[in-house]
Amino acid sequence: LDVCKHFLLAFATLGVPRQIKTDNGPAYTSQQVLIFFQDWEICHITGIPHSSTGQVVVGRAHST
Repeated sequence: LDVCKHFLLAFATLGVPRQIKTDNGPAYTSQQVLIFFQDWEICHITGIPHSSTGQVVVGRAHST
């Protein structure tokens, strides 16, 4: 899965995070990605569905 490959490249550069925050896009909520995060012991946090405020929280967390 392309998303997992991108995460692996990021891990190689930045290290493995304890948690990752994403939106609820299908690329981030698939079963394969869920298993990938479990295998790496990463807590996956998603935004609040259909809530622009919830997505802002995720976006701000990415910028810090």
